[in-house]
Amino acid sequence: MTEHARPDVPLLGAYAAKQCPYRLFREHDPTEAAVPAPPDDALQELFDDGIAFEASIGEELVELHGDAVAVIPGRSEAEPDERRALTDAALAAGTPIILGALMQRDTTGRRLGEIDVLLRVGDRYRPIDVKHHRCTTNADEDSDEAEDTEEAADGLSTPVQTLDLLGPAVAVAGLEAKYREDDCLQLAHYYRMLQAHGYAEPHAVGGIIGTERVVAWFDLESPRFSTLTPQQSDGAITYHRRHRTTKRTALDRYDFEFDFRLRVVDEAIERRDRSASPPVLPVSVVECTRCPWHDPCHADMEAVDDVSLVKPVGYPEWSVHRFMGVTTVTQLAALDPATYVDTPLTEHALVNQIRSAQAAVAGQMLIDPDWDESLVPRADVEIDLDLENAARVYLWGARLSRVPDDWPEPAGSYTAFASFDELDDVGEAELVARLWAWLDDIGRRAAGRTVRIYGYSIGSTEVAALRRIAAGGAVPGLPSIDDVMALPWVDLLPLMRRKYWSNWGHGLKVVAAAAGFAWRDDDPGGYASMGWYRDAVAGVDREANIARLLMYNEDDCAATAALRVSP
Repeated sequence: MTEHARPDVPLLGAYAAKQCPYRLFREHDPTEAAVPAPPDDALQELFDDGIAFEASIGEELVELHGDAVAVIPGRSEAEPDERRALTDAALAAGTPIILGALMQRDTTGRRLGEIDVLLRVGDRYRPIDVKHHRCTTNADEDSDEAEDTEEAADGLSTPVQTLDLLGPAVAVAGLEAKYREDDCLQLAHYYRMLQAHGYAEPHAVGGIIGTERVVAWFDLESPRFSTLTPQQSDGAITYHRRHRTTKRTALDRYDFEFDFRLRVVDEAIERRDRSASPPVLPVSVVECTRCPWHDPCHADMEAVDDVSLVKPVGYPEWSVHRFMGVTTVTQLAALDPATYVDTPLTEHALVNQIRSAQAAVAGQMLIDPDWDESLVPRADVEIDLDLENAARVYLWGARLSRVPDDWPEPAGSYTAFASFDELDDVGEAELVARLWAWLDDIGRRAAGRTVRIYGYSIGSTEVAALRRIAAGGAVPGLPSIDDVMALPWVDLLPLMRRKYWSNWGHGLKVVAAAAGFAWRDDDPGGYASMGWYRDAVAGVDREANIARLLMYNEDDCAATAALRVSP
């Protein structure tokens, strides 16, 4: 933590350490001429959904804990100074749970912070952030992650618990905390703020409440995050010789990233001459797709054919390439991997980057010359399965894409198991029971013939949803988890990654287009479909939106089928 005597220097919030430093530079550069774009409809929808989810968690915590909860007014309800004073009062009173805590500025550490939930632990406080995504993974005793969790628990006897925060911790069986670096960096920011004001626990722990509506606890002093940061010395790149990476704690990662961004901001605010080289350059990373500075940064990178425009090239790889004199996509596409033998990049990673660069130069996805179509498993009866979900899965679509000549239904027959009314656990489970009865019937009729069920990233979507709903046991007729796992699933995503060299990822919309498939809807997409669903449930153009959703889902199923017959 760095002390600064000047009172006018900017203070940074909890997102700074995990955001692109060039974004911060542009935001604080007085010579910047470009204008950031407002959030588009999809991004605004994400914001709105996150705010609504956070509010629902707050309501649940108040319902569970009553007067033990202090609710600080939100941004639209009170001025910052009043909110900070109310937070101070709640902290001084030892309130067990504080929602929406707006902390006093940490002028020494140059931090600002509003913490979703503060939980009193002893005479100190523990930060909890609410996130509209999962905060856990399914426990697997045989996985490396499970072993790491056991080895590095460091006293977290209940790493995942229910939202009953004040009673004895009730562990949630079958789940383990998912260490996402961006979440943990944010928790580290809050821990440092609490530390600056004398309210932090001796050992740094933070929590995330995710869409599972549980709390996952994270040890911020456990080495969890691998870094590949090449060091230049005497004309060579050095790195960890055994693992090529070094595992660091969330606090280590946060302190490094936050201090670096403070230096970037300080240089930005002093800039007066636009011709002067900035301390950072734009680098294309995942964050760019939803950044308000995307268009001007992307234009700058395209103007110089920046090597980071190759999708697998992140900041660490970009640093290596620049050190090796490879600064453009065109140079990377022509690279001989043998010239990189003494760099931190593995041969596999480098070859993947070169192939993506070659696709980028060609302007289209390229089929691997060694691709063998027989790698895709085929069957007498082929079913393509796809789900649509909002808060719950409201539609399961199944397409009989391949059937024997004597099969009663023709190839291409589509069946939907759907509800366009508000769903609870029972309603969601009833759809699965109907789907399962249909699959069981197909299996009986196909006796003596092979059957396979295809999907795209099916393990983390359709199979995961079936397992979750089956485990709930809300209605009769549901399969067991063993029954779900015994089905002949085929995930086409890893196969398409082998088949295509791509600089645009391997999402279904991208790969299916390369295979010659086109959706009938003019605006097919997951975010758009969620809007159609909400309108259908609300009665807005209900029949039209239902028809649109069914057509979109049927086309998703047809798209995965097209991948098996494409060139």
